[in-house]
Amino acid sequence: ILREEEDHTLPRLFTTPTSQATILSGKFVAILATLVVQIAVLLAASSLVFGIRWGELASMAVLTLALAISASGFGVFLISLIQTTRQAGPVSAAVVVVTGILSGLIPTGDPSQPSPLERVGLAFPQGWALRGWKLSLAGASLGEILLPLAILAAAGTACLLIGTLIFRRRFV
Repeated sequence: ILREEEDHTLPRLFTTPTSQATILSGKFVAILATLVVQIAVLLAASSLVFGIRWGELASMAVLTLALAISASGFGVFLISLIQTTRQAGPVSAAVVVVTGILSGLIPTGDPSQPSPLERVGLAFPQGWALRGWKLSLAGASLGEILLPLAILAAAGTACLLIGTLIFRRRFV
């Protein structure tokens, strides 16, 4: 998106009769499809190579989709705040690392992890994704992971909508 903005193809695309929301949603779907494939490959490879049992197939499938929706929406939102491709790498890396640490992804599995950090982690989609995957690993059914699923999907959708609004203001 940023490269298209710098190459002036995105603003031209926004002048067509196609709405900005439709254009950004198309980019969202492309990111979403890429993430679903990447997650599925990683899950399958880790299952085959390391013998990890990720839980019920239905739970894994919907968690994968919810995680991809959340990550894609967050990506569109984050990119809407960044102005250039030069900023994209360091800013997105910093945001991902900080939110990953605060959500408990970095110290996961560490029994000495303080419980307040677990609660702080639920302020971020990554914390809910971690909760969903832990439940799935523990053998939870699809019904038992509905809350993490709903929050991940809602967070991704909200981020996509906010990112779209920011882009709309940027390309008036």
